[in-house]
Amino acid sequence: MRLYIPENLDIDQLIYDNPPNFKKYKCKRDKLLYIIHLINALPLYNKDLLFEGFVPLNSTLLQDKISNYKEYINYLLYDLKIIETDGQYIPGFKSIGYRLIDEYNKPIISKAVKDFTFYRKLKVERNNRSLSVKHLDYLTKWFNDKLEIDIDYVNEFLKEEFILKNNNEQLMDYDRSRKKFKEPISQLNHAKISAEKISREEYYLLHDDNVYRFHSNLTNMRSVIRNAVTYDGQKLISIDIKNSQPYLSTILLSRSFWIEQKNEPNKQNSLSISFDEPKIPTFQSFSKINNKPYKNNRKIDKGLNISHIKIQDKDSYIMLGDIDKALMNNEFSQYIDLVVSGTLYEFLEQQFSQRLGETFANRKEVKTAVFQVLFTDNRFLGQEDAKPKKVFKKIFPHVYEVFRQIKSKDKSLLPRLLQSIESYLIIDVIAKRISEEYPDAPIYTIHDSISTTEEYVDAVEEIMKDELSKAIGHAPSLEPEIWCKSNIVNHIESLKEKAKVLA
Repeated sequence: MRLYIPENLDIDQLIYDNPPNFKKYKCKRDKLLYIIHLINALPLYNKDLLFEGFVPLNSTLLQDKISNYKEYINYLLYDLKIIETDGQYIPGFKSIGYRLIDEYNKPIISKAVKDFTFYRKLKVERNNRSLSVKHLDYLTKWFNDKLEIDIDYVNEFLKEEFILKNNNEQLMDYDRSRKKFKEPISQLNHAKISAEKISREEYYLLHDDNVYRFHSNLTNMRSVIRNAVTYDGQKLISIDIKNSQPYLSTILLSRSFWIEQKNEPNKQNSLSISFDEPKIPTFQSFSKINNKPYKNNRKIDKGLNISHIKIQDKDSYIMLGDIDKALMNNEFSQYIDLVVSGTLYEFLEQQFSQRLGETFANRKEVKTAVFQVLFTDNRFLGQEDAKPKKVFKKIFPHVYEVFRQIKSKDKSLLPRLLQSIESYLIIDVIAKRISEEYPDAPIYTIHDSISTTEEYVDAVEEIMKDELSKAIGHAPSLEPEIWCKSNIVNHIESLKEKAKVLA
């Protein structure tokens, strides 16, 4: 087990120069390094933290590892002066955030945990993660010594990219929704951690209990770095669902998706969806086909009717009123046709450009704008930055109304609903079927995509099309992408060309 700390941090010398004064416990070097490690490593598993500056450290989790964690933090803050804090604590919402001071916000190196007792405590957390994926052996078994990454190639690339991006905002990655740039040093360090963990076969595998996504070293890795990953010396090919979230959203426009919960005289036209207490879904309770459970082989026969999806929500029902009267109109058909053909982003980019004068640097920026439309709070519509959302509402008023009502109680409900559908179909239906029909096919799921070797690409793509078509009611638009180092070369050459233009 390794801890990732700044390369210029000599913790032993700092402790020698500034001895701690702990009254009850002896200061442990590894525990100090662990807190510093968390500040570097946690954003790897929560990409939102890349933009926050300060990394919140949960006191309950810290105390589980370090009983007198407050003394360690105060020692780092006030005696060693290695870290600084935002001092902001909101009970039940936000933990106090910390970050390294500028002197130590540098490229990282890894250190082994030497304290055996502390190592055992850290191992408990790893074992708990293993329990969450015990039922997914057909996915986890491919994280073995044949999964390799060219670590030297990645490190050279990251150094070159960092030199180009550092202190040059015009070359940095920009997030339109947050209106912030990603710090090059953070990108460098997180990429180094994810690459080194694969190189050392330190696999992070977790099946979350929120939207049931399968998280791994590959899902947490920057897409450009995946191009240096191979399996048994073979290139991997990713098969992506184009505009996957809008594609999955089309099922919400289908009458068969909704179940009528009440038949009161004044609510005869009302449709609703119920949400039970959180529970790991089984195919019997999670999904039904024409009011019948899935067959034992988990293949989908006709259409997917996910009516009692297990998502945490305090409100039992979301009422859709009379929206069902418009479910099959031309507007719905237009939206579905654009999504199924994989051209929704291009269509909306054109509309935003014509109506707002908006320009987008790349497809990723268009995707961010579409996610703003789909997933922001309904109240966001009144803000100045909500212009793309207003355009979408004008073009697709009834589609917008379905999404609006789903989010009326909780803005996170729509994305969680779609991610849960995605997780179920990709993990429990598609990947499971692949493992049964092609047991020798390496498969790696990255949320809305599945990667495999060239030998099995056609078979995997066929199964994805088959199962998604039957579940969603429309054939998906799939896009294969080969993971190869030429993509890394193209990425760095593109940055160099842009740098020349700027110069």
